[in-house]
Amino acid sequence: MSRFGIRKKLKTLVKGGEPPEIVRYEVLFELPDGSERRLQAEEHYSILMAADAQGMTISTGRRAGGTCPDGMCGLCRVEVLDASGVKPMSTFERQVIEDHTAGTPHEGREREPAPPPNELTRLGCHTKIVGPGTRVRVLELFDPDSIRGTEED
Repeated sequence: MSRFGIRKKLKTLVKGGEPPEIVRYEVLFELPDGSERRLQAEEHYSILMAADAQGMTISTGRRAGGTCPDGMCGLCRVEVLDASGVKPMSTFERQVIEDHTAGTPHEGREREPAPPPNELTRLGCHTKIVGPGTRVRVLELFDPDSIRGTEED
């Protein structure tokens, strides 16, 4: 559950009401190796949050298993093969993809231009799950252990 879900539950409990029912939807992920993985994701979770909650880290801007602070790095690209269960792309998400494709600097750092997007390209951190039927192709997985230092570091 996200911190926003926890906050909402706490407010409801403090006011003496019943906590809202948690709604989950199945999301099918096609992994880079061609295998498939079905996950249950809470409604309004992003694709990135749903994957991370199940220990599947989609490549992210911070390279540490979490989203970049502003959602503008563009590195959590996925392809949404069936978008029937996700919110449509926002203008902001489209702009982030365009900026990443153009190689526009992010957080004051230069970055390599990304490959051109196709009609299925979305950002995992912006794509919210709102219903059943979502199918996502993950282009890259990231191993958080690969950035851990040694005890001598």
